[in-house]
Amino acid sequence: MANRVSRNEIEEALARKIEALRKEGVPWWPGIEIAPIAYRRWFSCSRRFKGSTPQLSDRIADLAKGLRSHFEPNTPYTHPREWEVLSTELASVFLSYTSPNIQEHE
Repeated sequence: MANRVSRNEIEEALARKIEALRKEGVPWWPGIEIAPIAYRRWFSCSRRFKGSTPQLSDRIADLAKGLRSHFEPNTPYTHPREWEVLSTELASVFLSYTSPNIQEHE
């Protein structure tokens, strides 16, 4: 039986990825703030695609939309493409721990 990765482990990896981007000069919120929101959005994606299995590109777009609406709810200052780039980076972390077809993670 394969070892199951915890939510905390995935969130820590997401936070590390975001902090690495911040060190490169990309001005995001702290990884510790973004990671739990990204985790929840990624693993609840199937609920927003009722009756179909979302493709990876759908999941990335959904993640970008969710992050943007959470962190910039009233006036979006960050270009949508930047959210897509961040979401693509975070998707690589998720995919290193899970399959893109996984609907839930505990």
